[in-house]
Amino acid sequence: MSSYVLSLLLAVLACIIGGTLGGMILARPQVMLELAGLADEANSKPKLFAEGRAMGGVLIASHGIAALYLGYQPRIGAAMALVLAVAWLGAAAGRALSAALDKDAGRFNAGSMVFNALIGVTLSLPFFNIGRVVLRGVSGLA
Repeated sequence: MSSYVLSLLLAVLACIIGGTLGGMILARPQVMLELAGLADEANSKPKLFAEGRAMGGVLIASHGIAALYLGYQPRIGAAMALVLAVAWLGAAAGRALSAALDKDAGRFNAGSMVFNALIGVTLSLPFFNIGRVVLRGVSGLA
């Protein structure tokens, strides 16, 4: 198996993980918010659950379409996966900033920061394997 095929396979796996996470948030927003330490058990807020479900839908749709294109049109899929990778790496950077500023960030924040960074790096792999091909196809620069 070439490194290109392996990078595509790993990126599709990362898309499946991201979509599954979105499905879990969509199906059970209260449980996922409690796991993240964001839900107030005494005063549950339906608006917060609606936002959680919206985020779950975004994760399912974006990761599902990226996985589809990684399989059928790898050049387009690699660019789409790179955009998702930047989002995941941005989440990891936000968690790192939170850990630096909030002294009581806790173990969940540290574990989630590593998870976000790993998913982001994994999603970026196909672009760097065929990145020159993507640029050559668009502008002839590479």
